[in-house]
Amino acid sequence: MLSVYHRQNITREPIAQHIGVEGPLRGAAKGCVIGVLTCLLLLSACDAVQIVEGNETHVSIRYDGIMNGLDQATQLAKKACAEHGKTAKLRKTYYEGLGAGERFAFFDCV
Repeated sequence: MLSVYHRQNITREPIAQHIGVEGPLRGAAKGCVIGVLTCLLLLSACDAVQIVEGNETHVSIRYDGIMNGLDQATQLAKKACAEHGKTAKLRKTYYEGLGAGERFAFFDCV
């Protein structure tokens, strides 16, 4: 009895192509690495600590809470209040979003 399926008729690529430098798995891994590096570059290019609103009486600072925390926001608020000859005093903090959401710090210039 003859079977319709014959193993010897299946064409296969040589094993060296799968193991080689430019094999399909190597190309996929290279694409993942490039994607991760691109995401990190975009995240680092964003200004993580910035003044949202400010004048001689108050300053509102947005920070990410991951790479930059409340300490960096306080330093920026001190610089902003110093331009008006005053010092920054933390009034309150606010967290918006889930996970890696935005954080805000509100300072009074006294």
